[in-house]
Amino acid sequence: MDSAVGDFATGDVLIAGDRIAEVGASISAPDAVVVDASGHIVLPGFCDPHIHCWEGALGRIIPENIPQSTEDAIGGAPESGRSYMYAAHRLFAPAFRPEDVHAGTLSSLLAALNGGITTVVDNMHNARSPEHSDAAVEALFESGVRGVHAMGRPRAGDWAGTFPADARRLRDKYFPGDDQLCTMRLYAPGFDDLTELLPVREELDLWFSFDSGIEKQDLAALYGNGSFDGREAINHGNFLSPEQRRIVVDHGAHVNVCPRIESQFRYGRIPYREWVEQGLRPGLSNDNPMTYAIDMFAEMRALHQLQRVDQHRSGTPAASLREILLSATQQGANNCGVGDLAGSLTPGKKADIILIDTVRPHLFPRNNVLASVVQGAGVDSVDAVLVDGRFVKWEGRLLGVDLERALRRIQESHDHLTAAVGWPYASIDFED
Repeated sequence: MDSAVGDFATGDVLIAGDRIAEVGASISAPDAVVVDASGHIVLPGFCDPHIHCWEGALGRIIPENIPQSTEDAIGGAPESGRSYMYAAHRLFAPAFRPEDVHAGTLSSLLAALNGGITTVVDNMHNARSPEHSDAAVEALFESGVRGVHAMGRPRAGDWAGTFPADARRLRDKYFPGDDQLCTMRLYAPGFDDLTELLPVREELDLWFSFDSGIEKQDLAALYGNGSFDGREAINHGNFLSPEQRRIVVDHGAHVNVCPRIESQFRYGRIPYREWVEQGLRPGLSNDNPMTYAIDMFAEMRALHQLQRVDQHRSGTPAASLREILLSATQQGANNCGVGDLAGSLTPGKKADIILIDTVRPHLFPRNNVLASVVQGAGVDSVDAVLVDGRFVKWEGRLLGVDLERALRRIQESHDHLTAAVGWPYASIDFED
């Protein structure tokens, strides 16, 4: 995914410590430990700038977002239970204990690593207390991912009111240095009043992740007075005007889209092409795990299919397979604030690498590599994963984690939460 390096039908990648030292058709390194990757596609790890990881223990509990009104299509009514805004924020979120945040976050991050996502921004919008924040960060460290903790306030229910003030403590306790595997940033819905947040952002010198609603801000003023400086990652980015998109692009900020969630929940259409036409290729993100499994292959495939539908219906140009893969790798890394460290197999970057096994029946025989990754591969195709030069998955199995213990804690959290809120559906649910 680096045009200056090129592509190789057969090649070598030399790793020295935690970094890529060289990429080429044939590398001589007599003292190196050799990993035989014959029959594998070697590519950079995927980078996801937008997962609400705390929800992981409730994965696939909302099969479809079912709105009850056109005025609040993502909110729905309490009677439905199947509305994301109701189920996630108004029902379950206030019932979360710190241990539930830890279990859910770890669940999401292990799922990400298992599927070749090596960098994740955890958009943590359930920081109900300092203990809840600590639990999320500790799960981030435990997982082994290259992670960014994006700290945000809860959307509903009682909470300690410690955001954004607790960001200072969190930074000093967990993120004191610049050269760490994990970092932090701030998170907010785009429509929030930013009065309290901007001074904290300036003091701590942090990136910002914004969810829906950023079009309600005076972007020209925020960039004009230096409150925004290009270190903004905008999730969704659906409703900005062409003029607002131009401001974002001209100031070097970043955008990610969520093909599966956006096509189902309320948006109907992914604004990928609109951003590209104005000079910014979005990254891809999985958003919430309460409806879909975390799966970057599925996001790429959904984007590809939706782009082709638009092309056939209206003649609009569609992204190529390479461009879609670029969104899942380098453009995602840019959104994560680690574009100079990850996102491509470039000498000098960190060794965040995945190996896709093409000897599996669904990928054999080998032909077009881009089609194999975007249109053919899946989570089960990811044979090995490295983060920071260290294997975290090998021969199809996650390493460095007691998976049986983690799954037990995730199940215990799920059972506690569904009982605590009186979830009206069976633990094994067949309702549509």
